[in-house]
Amino acid sequence: MKLKFAIFSLIISANAFAGVDLSSNVERIKINGDGKLWLKMTSSTFDQYCKKGWYGFNLYIPVSDPSYPYYYGLVTTALTKNLSLYIANISKFNGTTPCDLTKTGYGIVLKKAS
Repeated sequence: MKLKFAIFSLIISANAFAGVDLSSNVERIKINGDGKLWLKMTSSTFDQYCKKGWYGFNLYIPVSDPSYPYYYGLVTTALTKNLSLYIANISKFNGTTPCDLTKTGYGIVLKKAS
């Protein structure tokens, strides 16, 4: 009985700490005067976690991040080739602010078209 309880507890605790991961195509991008790369994804599910701003943009990558050129390359490739981006741990955000994608701890993944 103790073994069953231990296994059940591990399953429950693993689910409690699991974050939400989303995958979607990039609908549009823009760069502000401060250099931030802003994204709007085609999936409206992102709106639950990231507050929308002007023209619906709600995810960004700050120019101060050392990996900014790589993010820029992945995002523009996703947009121009109609590929999707996989963003892990988006549930780190609660919808009260736009999402800084460098704060998820996982970055982004460019996915091949199916």
